[in-house]
Amino acid sequence: MTMLKFLLVGAVAIAGAAALPSQSKASEWGCQVLLCLSGDWQGTPSCHPPIYKLIAAMEAPGFNWPTCPQANSSAAKYEKYEDCPSGWQAVGANSDRPGMGQERNICRIATERLTLPVTLMNSRLGQNHDNGSRQAQIEINGKLVTAKIQTTGNDKEHSLGNGPTYYTISRPMRGKPWVIEYDDANGMRQKSWFNLNMP
Repeated sequence: MTMLKFLLVGAVAIAGAAALPSQSKASEWGCQVLLCLSGDWQGTPSCHPPIYKLIAAMEAPGFNWPTCPQANSSAAKYEKYEDCPSGWQAVGANSDRPGMGQERNICRIATERLTLPVTLMNSRLGQNHDNGSRQAQIEINGKLVTAKIQTTGNDKEHSLGNGPTYYTISRPMRGKPWVIEYDDANGMRQKSWFNLNMP
């Protein structure tokens, strides 16, 4: 963080000396945004004005994310969900009926591919009467996660309920769903995850 501050302070000073006033002002704001979002902006009062300005600007038509050219920063991207566990696939809730724009909010893996410990839940208590799926507990990264065991029909050879069988879990949501990339003082590409929740 200290090296990034050093880089940005120097870069903004150079930009202020070499660029036109409007360009310098935009670059300075973009570098302030980057600096604040790469740290704890909610807990840093001096970061509130540039980030409040950013949040307000995001609601305006034609908004462009302010970047810091001196750190080669990117526009931020929004990624609502965490990556699925290794070997699992991110799919939509109705993945057996593919559709455009479907939110991939489920992680699934074919039952024969899972190598993690599995405990089947009581058949009476673990039965989902809405779709006939069963439930199990799977140990993922040291935590017990409740999963559904679902048999689908997703191709011409299988009718619904007679196709492949999968374990499915809800895809975890990120606490910090925004990510921005930039070059640090050593020229190494870095990622910083953040949220825009008001303090």
